[in-house]
Amino acid sequence: MKLLLLTVVLVLLSGLALSCGEGHEGNGDNEPEEDVYALWKAQLNQEIVFMSKADSEEGELYLLDHTGEITRLTNNTRHENNPALSRDNKKVVFNAGDASNQLTWDIYALDLDTKQETRLTNNNVIDAHPDWSPDGSKIVFGSFRDDLTGPAAGVADIYVMNADGTGLTQLTGSPWEDNDPEWSPDGTKIVFKSTRGTQMSAREEIYVMNSDGSGVTRLTQTSGWQSDHDPSWNPAGYADIVFVRFEGSRAWTDGTDPTILANKWQELTPWNMYTVDLAGNTQKLTSNAQAGWGAVVYSSDGSKILYGRLDWILDSSNRIIGADHRLILMNADGSDQKQLIPDDRHTPTLEYFDW
Repeated sequence: MKLLLLTVVLVLLSGLALSCGEGHEGNGDNEPEEDVYALWKAQLNQEIVFMSKADSEEGELYLLDHTGEITRLTNNTRHENNPALSRDNKKVVFNAGDASNQLTWDIYALDLDTKQETRLTNNNVIDAHPDWSPDGSKIVFGSFRDDLTGPAAGVADIYVMNADGTGLTQLTGSPWEDNDPEWSPDGTKIVFKSTRGTQMSAREEIYVMNSDGSGVTRLTQTSGWQSDHDPSWNPAGYADIVFVRFEGSRAWTDGTDPTILANKWQELTPWNMYTVDLAGNTQKLTSNAQAGWGAVVYSSDGSKILYGRLDWILDSSNRIIGADHRLILMNADGSDQKQLIPDDRHTPTLEYFDW
């Protein structure tokens, strides 16, 4: 069964020898200490929720507020990932389960004020990558619940349910993988990735449909081993969608093998950021030699884009021994790329995020 984007790759990397930078300190000359969160504090978005293994091998969720304070949101033996903030920033929905058994992954919601957690699905299949409707009344997610014996690409479909877990409705029924859904800002459409066009494992492309599952339209077309993931709408108007494209020379899923990843990492990069409009016009935003990861998300006003970048750590033989996981902020056209927050103890393992 096909795994979710880069989950196993990042799990493998977190078990390797990783580096962690230090924040800025005073210079000892009584000069004011530099505010290492100044760039973050200048952004319109007020919070970032993310997964890290800084305190647990399984991975927990954390919240970075606008003062630079990081609060741990979960504390258990599960693996939590793929967090999504509600539009009012009052709740986060995510998938959680046994890190070594994705069939235990279900959808959970957490109230950020009361810290009350609610389990929304309970199946012996992968339920993951949830997102809130704009009004917070519904949750869309990808699920492998219908067919565990399908073609090599895996059989995932898009489902929607009420925010309390009731009213489950299936939106897609492709014999291939439909996954990574996200609601448009006006609630009328859902964007997602799918292998239905390529009908090949590890060959995802971006599609859009009406919020009731009708009118499925293909937006991107790939070639070779290119593969598109994690689409996200521009909240300033749903004409633009940002996504991550794998541009390596072999299947991205080969990176789940630690030997292949360590020795053939050049063939498993790069991952770059693109946009596509509803007419299918694409624009490349980054030209990273290494890897993007996790997620890519517009700022609340659509003027900025935040994405995750893996900076490989190599030994003297040019083999990967780890990676630093950094959040990179850029303008919506891809210009002026800067690291948003300083390296800290989360840098070696920080994964999927939302803001």
